[in-house]
Amino acid sequence: MAHIVGCVAMSHGPQLLTPPDKWAQLPSRNKGPFHPKADIAAEITPEAMRAHANRCDAAIVKLGERLRAWNPDVLIVCGDDQEENILSDNTPPFMIYMGKEADATLHYTYFGNKEDASQITRYQVDSELAESLLIGLMDEGFDPSWSLETRNPTGLGHAFGRALKRLLPDCRIPIIPVMVNTYYPPAPSAKRCFDFGVAMGRVLARQKNAKRVAFIGSGGLSHTTIDEELDRKVIKAIETNDGKFLSSLSSDILVTGTSEIRNWIVVAGAAGAAGKMIDYVPCYRDDQGVGCAMGFAIWEQAAA
Repeated sequence: MAHIVGCVAMSHGPQLLTPPDKWAQLPSRNKGPFHPKADIAAEITPEAMRAHANRCDAAIVKLGERLRAWNPDVLIVCGDDQEENILSDNTPPFMIYMGKEADATLHYTYFGNKEDASQITRYQVDSELAESLLIGLMDEGFDPSWSLETRNPTGLGHAFGRALKRLLPDCRIPIIPVMVNTYYPPAPSAKRCFDFGVAMGRVLARQKNAKRVAFIGSGGLSHTTIDEELDRKVIKAIETNDGKFLSSLSSDILVTGTSEIRNWIVVAGAAGAAGKMIDYVPCYRDDQGVGCAMGFAIWEQAAA
């Protein structure tokens, strides 16, 4: 049987690639209404933003160290696609990429940066296990879409490129990209995402090969308007293995950037065990409460 050796999840917002003195210049997709917390001014001083950036960098190092220590044979990366490869002519809730290899992009186009070859990395794909996962999910009652090619000339979207490049800059581990339509309603419910993750765990347990598998969930937490109360509830559910709460999250809450919490929910379902937050850093960038709540979590072991 394939064995899940561990799981991680991390945010992938552009602030992780941007010097903190430029955070305030990043655009916001949210037009309000805004309800910033009373002490917001203390969160957006240059000193505070530098400290927040340093904490994020330190947490990413810890996640990368754990991934290398687990030494997996394959990485299953769960991320959203924002009209990079899944377009409006066909928008499945879940899609598994099964090509032999795939490029992945940072898609960082702020402050004069261009999405050129320097932002693109090529990864090998475990297409055999990807196909077995797909077939097994059909037996579990899911019918994910699948693809052998990327539509986007830069390859997989930023959810994949940013997480992989930050966690494992020189990654030589084959991947399996799992695209989740978190962003564009109607999107799969939180329960459907959790159950999808659980189903992936069951399918892997039935595999005849003995591959060591690690999961990466990319995206979230709340943004572009930060909701610390929501994030704290999600974190508590992750740390107590409360799948019932994660499954109950309303689609009315999981919208725009905050919708990427669905990727964490998928990974929590696959792990089937309690996770641990390495850090939670609400990275505000203006006095309206705009920013990205950065989260970094590890599931040291998965349910047997």
